[in-house]
Amino acid sequence: MRFYSPGNKPNTVLTNNPISHLIAFWGVALAAVYAPTAMPAEEICVPDLLTLPAPGPAPEKAGDPLPIELEGDEVETVKTDIVSMRGNATLKRGRQTMSADEIRYHRQTDEVEGKGNVVLHSQTGDRLEASSVKLQVETFIGEAEAVEYRLAKRDRVPEDPDKAFVNARGSAEKIFFEGHDIMRLENVRYTTCAEGKDDVFLTASAITIDQAIGQGSAKHLKVRFKNVPIFYFPQVTFPINDERKSGFLYPSFGSQEGSGFVMQTPYYWNIAPNYDATFYPRIYAKRGVKLGAEFRYLTPGAEGTLFGEYLPSDSEFNDDDRGAYKIRHRQEFSSRWRSNVGVDWVTDNQYLDDFSNDIQISSAFFLPQFAEVFYTGELWNFQGRLYAYQTVDDTIPATSEPYDRLPQFRVISKLPRGPYGLRYGLESELVNFQQPELFDGWRWDITPFVRLPLDNTWGYLTPKVSLRHTSYSLKDVAEGEADRPSRSVPVFSLDSGVFFERLTAWRGTSMLHTLEPRAFYVYIPKENQDDLPVFDTGFLNLNNFGNIFRENRFFGRDRVGDTNQVTLALTSRFMEAESGTEWIRGSIGQIFFLEDRVENFTPGQEFTNDTSDFLAEVVARLSTSWSAFGYLQYDDDESKVREGKLDLRFRPQSRKYIDLSYRFSRDALEQVEVAAEWPLGSPRWHALLSERYSIRDEENLETRVGIEYDSCCWKLRGFFQSRKDNNSQARNAFIVELELTGLTTISSGL
Repeated sequence: MRFYSPGNKPNTVLTNNPISHLIAFWGVALAAVYAPTAMPAEEICVPDLLTLPAPGPAPEKAGDPLPIELEGDEVETVKTDIVSMRGNATLKRGRQTMSADEIRYHRQTDEVEGKGNVVLHSQTGDRLEASSVKLQVETFIGEAEAVEYRLAKRDRVPEDPDKAFVNARGSAEKIFFEGHDIMRLENVRYTTCAEGKDDVFLTASAITIDQAIGQGSAKHLKVRFKNVPIFYFPQVTFPINDERKSGFLYPSFGSQEGSGFVMQTPYYWNIAPNYDATFYPRIYAKRGVKLGAEFRYLTPGAEGTLFGEYLPSDSEFNDDDRGAYKIRHRQEFSSRWRSNVGVDWVTDNQYLDDFSNDIQISSAFFLPQFAEVFYTGELWNFQGRLYAYQTVDDTIPATSEPYDRLPQFRVISKLPRGPYGLRYGLESELVNFQQPELFDGWRWDITPFVRLPLDNTWGYLTPKVSLRHTSYSLKDVAEGEADRPSRSVPVFSLDSGVFFERLTAWRGTSMLHTLEPRAFYVYIPKENQDDLPVFDTGFLNLNNFGNIFRENRFFGRDRVGDTNQVTLALTSRFMEAESGTEWIRGSIGQIFFLEDRVENFTPGQEFTNDTSDFLAEVVARLSTSWSAFGYLQYDDDESKVREGKLDLRFRPQSRKYIDLSYRFSRDALEQVEVAAEWPLGSPRWHALLSERYSIRDEENLETRVGIEYDSCCWKLRGFFQSRKDNNSQARNAFIVELELTGLTTISSGL
């Protein structure tokens, strides 16, 4: 039998997730003492599902209240005010439902009582089971006893609209509903682990949830891992939504070679929705206490980060004060104007080596310091910048440090096409070069050009003529040398190519096979440039296949290499005829010199070779899992390989890969790198490896070996790391991390 009460306003039977985010916590990676049992290979992290109740009646028009529907095996009206139901008793309002052994609804006070096996469903999929529930529907004030709850994720929608993914589950001795936005739980247990796997859970004597301000608070909070308590806090507040909240973050601690025991305790300050800051003291047993702070901001027209740290009287560094700061700022003034600012600075050249375990950072030679502004117009692009460097490598002599550009201006045209598709424009640059150990000066470079692209479906032909003019205004030049030298050199190039293609088949798939010969001709007359300085120019290496199609054999603008040359190349591809997916591409090419060339750095020296090195490149997609890249620069005059690269990747699925790479540069380096992650007989266990080895020096540059166990609601990782510092000394570290999914990460290493 059913009973309808259409006059009540719709309410949510169960409020939102009572614990969606918790501040990170103190702890130790005690998980290392446990040996997790390997799971069956077929077992993966499948999320629990909640089944939503069948949808109830919809309101007749927007704003109409949803009716209350009552049903039970036995329905009795008491004193015309109370409706009592027994046996399969249910109360429904849309997707919000209550079922129990017995339900009593008070029409006059709009109260509902449920006893015996009470189950509540919210509209969004939350589920609550209790021994008894008493609730005032209009004000949502009431209580529930002996509660088991399962809370649905709000950010994941399953394929079945009647099911929702479980975000968390737990129990409470009692829940007090104190309005639509506030509820209070007593003697609470909470976990994000899957059903039946209580490896990680929280307990608290009381938790209060305030949905209106997006905040919760807990008393006597404990975190247990494998039933071992690893955290306790007498009182704590936390956000229950995506809003950030001020408070202490999880500490990190461990041991670092040269610094001893290290511990850091950050404090996060949520200043505003678009401003925040993090402060931390970092204690080094051998060095002292380092203070640091990071400030982040985001406005409609700007974003950036300010970071700084300071270590007074480093006892491992002659009691010197040490520190660093970093600035990043991006500004959008309008749709056409924008700017960037970036400054990296450290107190000494050993700073990165002492305080970074990342070899890519610790091996840096220079730190950039720049400020730049950009304009993007319909006809012109403009860039203005100030660019300087801080040298952080003691092995680089002062006379070899790069010039600062204070300032530098660039203008590039974007003029409309002329008759017959003619393209014309100019590139211009004005720079003031400064270097304390060398002479300074201004350089102005302007390159007007005109080209005529003649394109067709079967090929193309593009003649181009340009003029490279460069002039200088120099300071403190030697006696007898010009302080205002200049150079003007015409450049003519002709680029051409033809496309041949045919249909073929490979493994039953229709393929398109192409042959693409290309000829690129360049003529630049000889011009004496001995009196010109060299600020930022050097020889262009042929370590990239595209470099054989450049007009100038130098990078930078201080030199224009004379030449009369033609580049011949051939590219071939195999592509799927329908989708256009490229499976393999191979290219070969070589430059043929028709005349000898002036060296341009050493007066009187010439290049007399007739051909350049031979270049070859292959990019292959061997299967859906395998891919490869190879590059070769071969000197056929001396029968020597100058440059070589080989990359081989196997990636059959997520978190299962092997990457191999080999790098060779004659008289410079020969290195091999390996990076891999692989399951160890189970989706739960993974091995991780990265290795960089110098064959030339016969030593490991960086080794990282680790193992990870993923139990869905917690992960345990162990890593051993060894790297070479800038003094070729080994620096070792052992790191253990325990990550409690949905809660936080604690780490034993930095």
